[in-house]
Amino acid sequence: MISLIDWGIWVVYLVIIFFVLWFYRYSKSAEEYRFFLPGFLIKVFGSIAFTLIYVYYYKFGDSFEYYKGALALNEAMSNSWTDYIDLLFSESSTDFMNHLIRYTNSLEYADTPEEWFMVKLISPISFIAFKSYLVINLLMGFISFWGSWKLFKVFADILPDKKTLAFISAFLIPSVVFWGSGIMKDTITLAGVNYIIYALYFGFVKGQTKFIYYVTIPIWFYITFKLKSYITIALLPGVVLTAYYHLKSKINSNFIRIISGPILLITLTSLSFLGLKSLSESSQKYSTSQLEWKVKGIHSWHSDEGTGGSSYNLGQIDYTPIGVVKKIPEALNVTFFRPYPWEARNAIVFLGALESAFILGLFLLTLYQSNFRPLRYINNQSILKGMLIFVLIFGFAIGFTSYNFGALGRYKIPIFSLFTFILFYIRSKAIKKAI
Repeated sequence: MISLIDWGIWVVYLVIIFFVLWFYRYSKSAEEYRFFLPGFLIKVFGSIAFTLIYVYYYKFGDSFEYYKGALALNEAMSNSWTDYIDLLFSESSTDFMNHLIRYTNSLEYADTPEEWFMVKLISPISFIAFKSYLVINLLMGFISFWGSWKLFKVFADILPDKKTLAFISAFLIPSVVFWGSGIMKDTITLAGVNYIIYALYFGFVKGQTKFIYYVTIPIWFYITFKLKSYITIALLPGVVLTAYYHLKSKINSNFIRIISGPILLITLTSLSFLGLKSLSESSQKYSTSQLEWKVKGIHSWHSDEGTGGSSYNLGQIDYTPIGVVKKIPEALNVTFFRPYPWEARNAIVFLGALESAFILGLFLLTLYQSNFRPLRYINNQSILKGMLIFVLIFGFAIGFTSYNFGALGRYKIPIFSLFTFILFYIRSKAIKKAI
């Protein structure tokens, strides 16, 4: 239950944050800042919706386990700073000396490095939020807002005459608003992906030499990797290809471009391969030898009748490279265009179905208005070509493995704003060319 004290603390924090942002907003003269405060209020709405649904509808889940773990660390902070520091530098809740077990013996969901890292991240947030679940979600929504604002600035710079479309893409995708505004790993990784794209675009593509860009990328890559390493594995090829397309576009001579293109591609592909190999080795759960076993296990678990009627399947699967490749179109269809309205078995999945129906309609309209040649409209945008690679790789991965519409709605939020904006961008350019 959420107490009146929780609501009182929440109001105080909301007023403080709002007025700080209000002063910041009116210190800026750029036209896009008219979207700044509305974007924040949308994230506040998302954090409230997340809190109320989890507290009064779900009543259990990952979010509560992270919250419970953060309270355990706060107890250690109150008792002994040395104990708290020892907990922060441990790799999981099972990696303790005997004197620390008393803080974590009641935790059931923090025994893996990813879950325990999330617990450690929100521990200081829980402390300043006076251990209030409602207030922690408000602060998580603020973190998510700042990441979405950075992504909006990228979109607004790419499509400066259509800032409303940039705002819709960054802030008004329902699944992103809900799943990206609470105590979940998805909130942090969403912010991480958005920050990386922002720093990559303005620091590398636009050539702005700000120190913060070079600090942002490794920090957020590290945080995202520690929480969900498969996101960084999917993102890295997109980052590398963004660099390739951008560097190639800077070469004025056609001859040199033709000669240097393959060299650049081979070099960056090799770096990408080495990076992916290193990431896979660093996270054994995503090593090649483990993937088939894990995917089969997920398929079996999520196809069980106990998933609340929100499961799906891709039919018979041959777990070989060729067999998996054959499932790419079907997996991408699931990620971006399903569930269909008639597949919804509960209110949450039905809302996801409405969102998917909108994206399907936008996709078909974009195809038609671009004369079924949509990719030609992003040829001059290296960041969009690179991010499209990320969208396709990640979209296939989660569509192929999730087997549950509820889980899928949460997993896909790092790419849904990107996919929506790419469609908006292509359609805008196609319409402008037709006029």
